[in-house]
Amino acid sequence: MPFKQIKEWLEKEKSLGSSNPDRFVLATTSKNAVPHSRIVAIREIDDKSILFFTQGGTRKVKEMNENPLASATLWLPLQQREVVMDGTIEALNMNENEHYWKTLPRESQLKFLAYAGTSGQAIDSINLLNDKHKSLANQYQNTEIPMNAKLYCGYRLVPEIIYFYTLGVESFSEIIRFSLKNNRWQQQLLSP
Repeated sequence: MPFKQIKEWLEKEKSLGSSNPDRFVLATTSKNAVPHSRIVAIREIDDKSILFFTQGGTRKVKEMNENPLASATLWLPLQQREVVMDGTIEALNMNENEHYWKTLPRESQLKFLAYAGTSGQAIDSINLLNDKHKSLANQYQNTEIPMNAKLYCGYRLVPEIIYFYTLGVESFSEIIRFSLKNNRWQQQLLSP
């Protein structure tokens, strides 16, 4: 039920003119409880999770492996709505990663490979990435682009609690909390 609501809110945000409503802030922590957040693209929403992809070897992957608890915030400014999800991170298996890699647009595959292995590292110039992209485009001009299993990683955020916030301009803000208990979602209206 809450995932249907998320999809509906995303569709409405898109219909109102948002060009990238499918982005959320993912917050993770290291094993020493040092927090870090970043914006991540939603690849898919199913009936139990939010699917996203990243590069292997990044701070994000290290933190998710050390501590699979995470929080995500989806801000929908055109509706003045927010969705906050708290839960656990689950890694996709190799077959799932391969499936999603094959459905990724070719240009996205090239960009991914161009910056793969450098995320979060110092570089001298963005031209290095542009040059690598051009080289990869030439290398794979007439062939399928292979997935690098160490670099292309899919994950699911599986929430146990989801908050739906609607900012009240002329009345009170509305907060609805969904809590997963015994594989069933329980809904409560909370005071703002």
